[in-house]
Formats: sequence, C-alpha cells, structure tokens
Amino acid sequence: MRERARFLSHLEMVDVLLAALRRAGFEVALSQGMRPKPVISLALARGVGVASEDEHLSVELVGDDHDPADVLARLVATCPRGVVPLTCAPAGPKADVTGATYRLAFAAPAAAVEAACASYRGADELVVERSSPKGRRRIDVRRFAPDPVCEDGAVHVRIAILEDGSAKPDEVARALDQRADGGLGRAAITRLAVHTAPRGARVGAVETP
Repeated sequence: MRERARFLSHLEMVDVLLAALRRAGFEVALSQGMRPKPVISLALARGVGVASEDEHLSVELVGDDHDPADVLARLVATCPRGVVPLTCAPAGPKADVTGATYRLAFAAPAAAVEAACASYRGADELVVERSSPKGRRRIDVRRFAPDPVCEDGAVHVRIAILEDGSAKPDEVARALDQRADGGLGRAAITRLAVHTAPRGARVGAVETP
C-alpha cells in the first residue's frame, strides 16, 4: 500500500480488495452460518497512514480451477493506484503472524538517528503510554523491538508479536524520539515485511534482560 492508499483503514482495504476481485470477474466464497461473510482476510492490521511493501492476503474463490498467474494478472489490472499485487499462490499450511519489520524515516540528521538507536539498544526498558477506548496502558516497547538498526539514515526494526501482545511502530518511533537529544521529529513509517511461522510455533512471552 503506497501513496494515498496508505490512508485507508484495515477494513477499508479489505473492501477495496473485494471490489477489485469482483471487477476481475472472481466470486469470493461466503462463510457458513446465519450471517455469511466473504472469506477474505489480511494477515496483520496496518495503522492508518502507514505505507506497506508486504501484505499477506488470504481469500477463498468459488471454483477449483484458478491459475495463480491469471489471478495475479487480473487483480493487478483492477486494483486502484497505490495497491500493487506482487505474487499469487495456492494457500499453504496455516501459519501465525509472528511480527513485522518496519522502516522509520525521521527528518533528523543521520548521526542523531544513529545515536538514538544506540541509546535505545542500551536501555533496560523503554516505556511509552498507549491510549485506547479501554483506557491507558504502559508498554515496554523494548521487549517487543529490542534491536533497531540505522540504515541509510532511517531505522529498520523488527517488532515481535508475542502471546501477551506487541508494540506499535509509532510507539517504537516515540521511544527513539525520547532517546535523542532534541528529538527526532515525526517518523514516516513503512512496513517492509510480515513474518510468519507454522501454526502453533508462536514465540511466548519473554523477559527483558
């Protein structure tokens, strides 16, 4: 998801992909039960405004004879600007999302970003406050994202999803900003990769050293 498409919410993006599939001539299967819904999902929710180079879409199409190359070509032709399908393959074994890698681009000089990364990695814990309709929580982002690195003036960081939760990329950006003298400013966030593992192999809760 690039350009203006990054401002679509998770559910809006699902609707966009459903519409693209229908324009391409595919019928999406419906779930069973009293209120059938299209069998389609994106593996990991993406924050509004976050660009993405890697999304995992799972969809069940009606019919058995679907050539992946044909599905990809037809979907490329019907997706809106900023949504670029890259590959298509039959569904494999069930997998769990274990985390994602992000690029955080700050306006601050590269030297300041590098220093903030070093300070972040040296901290025992880095707590930020998360606000939600359920109230406020304190999140130690270093538990979930312990090793940000500076590459070409931007920060690349892998954020784990553990059994007891995760951190958001903007929370990691806030923690880095707090470690910089004078701050780093607001980060432009891009998801670079979604990481998965065979179902049942999810990493459990860990303790920060």
